[in-house]
Amino acid sequence: MNILSTHNLTKTYGTGDNVVHALTDVSLDIEEGKFVSIIGSSGSGKSTLLNLLGGLDRPTSGDVILDGKAIFEMDDEALTIFRRRKIGFVFQNYNLVPILNVYENIVLPIELDGTKIDTAYVDKIMDVLGLSEKKFSMPNQLSGGQQQRVAIARALAAKPSIILADEPTGNLDSKTSMDVIALLKLTGKEFAQTIVMITHNEEIATMADQMIRIEDGRIFSAGVPDGANGGEKDA
Repeated sequence: MNILSTHNLTKTYGTGDNVVHALTDVSLDIEEGKFVSIIGSSGSGKSTLLNLLGGLDRPTSGDVILDGKAIFEMDDEALTIFRRRKIGFVFQNYNLVPILNVYENIVLPIELDGTKIDTAYVDKIMDVLGLSEKKFSMPNQLSGGQQQRVAIARALAAKPSIILADEPTGNLDSKTSMDVIALLKLTGKEFAQTIVMITHNEEIATMADQMIRIEDGRIFSAGVPDGANGGEKDA
């Protein structure tokens, strides 16, 4: 079953001679429970695509269907609530609140939404991610890899329909990057979570179940990467 679909997603900036085609007629389907990487060079359109998938920006034309809902048919307020409840974000810069400890950072989105915290579930996430002993630590007491694990835990805690990760290893060294991606895969399987990750790193992209390559605002290929048993196949 597809948890996320796009139909002829197009995004342009500017007008006339200054028009920039960031995305052109992008249609894709992402199955529930899959770990999908979107790879492309700088300026390929991958960040624009992720912003549209997450409802952080609106397309020029086309649709995004997430969990059965056409998200751009919602007004801004409804979309903000939907995004908070249905989408977990993991950013390159961690985006932790410096005055909150690890646990408080993880449960912050749930508290902002006014919903009840499933403490047993949060404890399990922290255990899987090796954060239990850091529960009351402040962000400045953590390494980059630990901070990114907190960001992953925060994304999982609200039990979203999908997690969108934007260059989640961009600020990490290669070994820590591999550790973080391995944990992302592990938590995806452990908590039956769909994960879409954008990256420019080929080695990291091939660790996903499916790899989508985007160039010049269009999908170039999609398939099973070599790192996930089999070769990448053209769409």
